[in-house]
Amino acid sequence: MTESREDKTPTDQISRRDLLDDLRSSGPADTLARLGAAFSTLGRPEEAVGFYERALEGYREQNDREGEAKALADLATAYWQQQDADSAITAYEQAVALYRMLGMRRGEATALNCIGLLHDQKGELEAALGYYEQALAILWDEGDRLGEAATLDVIGMAQRRMGNLRAALASHRQALKIRQEEGDLAGEASTRHALALVYEELGQNDRAIAYYEWALRLRREALDEAGEAITCYNLSKLYARLGYLEEAEKLLARTVEIEARMGHPDLPKDEAELSELRRRLRRATAGDTTQVHRRLPDPDRQEAQEDATAG
Repeated sequence: MTESREDKTPTDQISRRDLLDDLRSSGPADTLARLGAAFSTLGRPEEAVGFYERALEGYREQNDREGEAKALADLATAYWQQQDADSAITAYEQAVALYRMLGMRRGEATALNCIGLLHDQKGELEAALGYYEQALAILWDEGDRLGEAATLDVIGMAQRRMGNLRAALASHRQALKIRQEEGDLAGEASTRHALALVYEELGQNDRAIAYYEWALRLRREALDEAGEAITCYNLSKLYARLGYLEEAEKLLARTVEIEARMGHPDLPKDEAELSELRRRLRRATAGDTTQVHRRLPDPDRQEAQEDATAG
């Protein structure tokens, strides 16, 4: 396995819920649910759980099944924030059953994907894939192409961690085709980043570099600095491993610059890595400089870049 970072964008995309919440009424249960959302946003999941549980009781008393399903999904998210995965899975499973009964397919798919993510985080990758595949089938039926692409990407990520690298390539390539057809610039960058990780695992460094570089250009075009920082970090680590230290230093310095503006929790660790990389660069510059600058492209480098461009 590489020490590189996965892109979190597909995870964020498949756990979203676009259920027109703002169009709901303003009854007591809705007010309690909104208070739960406020405390969840503030990073206070314990209070959020309390409000969501009371909202859930209210929806059940009103026989408001849509409200009940939404409250269960929100309650699950609050449990997730508390790192109580088992309670979160239970609540999401109840939400899945209600969404299915109501015919709310996108809500069902989102809850299934969230259950998959929870199993994924627990290292239960086979179970995660089962839930992702269920969600994928629904999203395909519903014509939710961007949801389909994001789910294909998390499937690919799980397959890569399981060592099924060829299957991971196939999943990410399907996602890439959809994102290109839909004009999803930020999503295309995310998928190209994921493909680079797979090629890195395969030891195909030229292809990995080509995909990272393409992802980086798209990140910058989309003004996605958080994504840019992740791709810069991975490409920096790859260049450092190959001995191309000046390129690595520039990219890691850019990661640190972005993280400092964002107040990112990885900033102290990455600053330490940057200091060590700069010490290594100084030692190399003072001695053998043949490993400092970026190498000339290998004969198949152009082919790799064309492969990345074409998807």
